[in-house]
Formats: sequence, structure tokens, C-alpha cells
Amino acid sequence: MLTTSTKKPEQPARDDSAVARHEITGPTVWDRDSLHAWDYMMAVNPRQVAACLRIREGLRRRGRRLETIEASDFQEPELAEIAHGIRHCLRRGPGFCVLRGLPLQDWTDEEASMLYWGLGTHLGSPQPQNRDGDRVYLVQDTGQSVAEARGSKTNSELIFHTDSACAYAGSRPDILGLLCLRKAVSGGESVMVSGHTAYNVLLESNPELVEELYGQFCFDRTHETQPGEDPITFGSVFTDTQDGVQLRYNRLHIELGHYRGGRTLTDRQRRALDALDRVLNDPANYVEFTLDAGDVIFADNHATLHNRRGFVDAQDPAERRCLVRLWLAAEQRS
Repeated sequence: MLTTSTKKPEQPARDDSAVARHEITGPTVWDRDSLHAWDYMMAVNPRQVAACLRIREGLRRRGRRLETIEASDFQEPELAEIAHGIRHCLRRGPGFCVLRGLPLQDWTDEEASMLYWGLGTHLGSPQPQNRDGDRVYLVQDTGQSVAEARGSKTNSELIFHTDSACAYAGSRPDILGLLCLRKAVSGGESVMVSGHTAYNVLLESNPELVEELYGQFCFDRTHETQPGEDPITFGSVFTDTQDGVQLRYNRLHIELGHYRGGRTLTDRQRRALDALDRVLNDPANYVEFTLDAGDVIFADNHATLHNRRGFVDAQDPAERRCLVRLWLAAEQRS
């Protein structure tokens, strides 16, 4: 759990020359040319489709709602098989997975969200996503601008980020899930980039700026604070852990955090953030694709960053683009 404070934490002076950073290796390091669709795409097979339908019938028979479902409602072995494939992509693959073929035709939005939530329980523990403690969160345009609401509630193009970089609900998820219920009339493509690739590129070109990104930054969280809560959290963009280098990043939240906290970004901090943004937004480094209804993204929220293109929505509110987001605390690695 990440706590907040209005007092800037004490930071020991860093001796950049004393820190030996090493290139990250492994499958989480990829770019557009080295990553193939089969590295991250999964399809649901007929046996798994049948299991999903059995789960739906069981939920209907028991009168389950999103607020009453439990992990025990989703113990079909075929669902565990799907989760096993997703876990392989997250741990031994590129750090994200696109699942296609969930049989959601003629399902209500709530039924689809329940199945998706249940699948998530095979990967980790669902986490609250806002101050209301919602189990799932609708990513849907409300007509507001990014200055008025979280970017997920607009139709604007977003920036590369990890989810809950500012710890909206007090913590940051290990795994991000996004289920597409309906896609936009046009636009809204999903974009994924490897944070580990970005790290390596910066380490080769500007190692001193990599070190700067290990320092403390302010993150704004004013859209989701309770009365009396600190609207700013502190943290680094890069962190060394026993599982390797982890990232937390959202440039907008950092800019707003420093502005609202009255702590101007230093020239070196700004140069480091600019250099990271250039790498993330280099078309040679990211992949882009469209989610259709029933498709799901699961991503390692510490190794990958994601983005979304701006979109044009349907006129009918019932047909407008809608994604369902899930935040998971991952199970412990054995």
C-alpha cells in the first residue's frame, strides 16, 4: 500500500557514478519489428467457449450480480486454462496478452463484466479502482475534457502511461485488464510499448537521465481523493525490485503533481522525462491494434505502458465505445 504525504520525502544525495545499471534482457524487451502477433494474441477454443456459457447459466440461475459474485463462481477448469495462457504471456512473453473470442453475443454488459472479473480472479486479486471501491470501471466518454476528468472518461487521445501511477485508490495494480464491450465508430486503437525497451534505449544513449528517473517525482491524484486526503503522491519512474526493473509513469500526472505541489521540475528532470517520451512515442518501438467486442487486454502494469488513440463515437448512447477495466494484485510468484 502506498501512503501519501504533503511533506516531500527526504532524499539521500545520489552519486551517479557509483551506480552500475545493466541492460534488461528477456522477452519483455521488444519493439515493433521483433514482436509478432502470435507472441501476444490468444484465441478461446470451443471447449472454453462452452465453459463460458455454462458459467453464464450458473450466474443467471443463482441470480448473481456484479456486487455479489465470488471467485468460487468461476471454477471451471477451462477458465483456468485461459488464465494459464495469459499468465505465460505476462511472465514469459512480451508482458501483455490480447485474448479474442469470448462468446459475449446476447450477454448483458453486466454478465460480460462478471465473466471477465471471474477470469481475472485466476490471475490475481481484484483491486478497488476508485474512491467508491468499484470492482470494475467503465472506460467510456462522458463528454468531459482531460482537464475535467480522468482521461478514461474522455474521447481524447491519451499518452503512454501505466495505470494508477498516482495510486488513485491507495495502491498500484500489478496487472491491468481491459475488456471491449463496444468499439468506437472510428479510432480508439490500442497501443502498447515495452517499458523495458525504453529503459535500454535510454541507458545506451543517456545513462545519466536514466539515473534521474530513479529519483522522486510528484504525482497528482486530485480526481480521486477523499476529503482531507493528500492530492499528491511521490515515487520514481524506475524502481529496482527482486523481479527486475519496474516502471510507473504518467507525464500528465507528474506535470500536474509538481505544479499543484509548488515544486518546479528541474531542468534535468524535464530532460529525462522528454527523453523517455521520445522513446515511448517512436513508432519503431510500439505496436497498435483495434479491440473488437469481446476482446480483452491483460498487461503487466510494471513492464509495459499503454495508450489509446482519440475516437469518434456513435450517436446512440447504447452503442458508444465502452471498455471495462480491471485492476489486479498478482499472485505471488513461486
